[in-house]
Amino acid sequence: MSIADRKKRERLARMRLILNAGARVFARYGYHRASMDLIAEEAELGKATIYYYYKNKDDLLLGILTDGIKEFFFNLEQTLQTTSDPVEKLKLIIAESMRFFERHPDYFKLYMYLNVHPTFRRKIFKEMHPLLKQKIDMIKNIFVEAQNQGRIQNIPTDHLQSIFGSLVMGMGIFSTGKMSHEQLQERARYLQQVFLHGVLNRQEKR
Repeated sequence: MSIADRKKRERLARMRLILNAGARVFARYGYHRASMDLIAEEAELGKATIYYYYKNKDDLLLGILTDGIKEFFFNLEQTLQTTSDPVEKLKLIIAESMRFFERHPDYFKLYMYLNVHPTFRRKIFKEMHPLLKQKIDMIKNIFVEAQNQGRIQNIPTDHLQSIFGSLVMGMGIFSTGKMSHEQLQERARYLQQVFLHGVLNRQEKR
């Protein structure tokens, strides 16, 4: 391994250490009480090192959120390659979401902080919009394919996508780190059942 390659790996490892420490601190103290001092202490690094990679806590929070989205969609895209069936792909999105929530139980708490920070909210959505739009369009195309095959109802895909995304993200927000693997899997099964089949029994549907 060359010196340049080793330095690159060390830099990426240090950034990962900072991102993980930052996520824990934001989740533990909330946006306003979190500080770069606390994050440096959590990461066991000097504060100057934190500032070398991230200019302030807003920049670090943006890095945490962006990193999580990239990780989620990278894993999701790999998983979706295992089937060509659009309905099975919807099920896989739910399953992969549950795996992400299990690995990062506090991730969606960070999104809640955007609601109390309007300026940062505008900034983060501006920064993340190109990435999110590309991935959201990918999911939208799954709904279009399922409708073209006559597998799901002909409801406007924008509405379907929005409702589906809200249900999935809602599980991330309300699924705490205290939930076991089995509890998360059970919740995923119920979400799949409700979204794909509804909650009314056959008698009520008549």
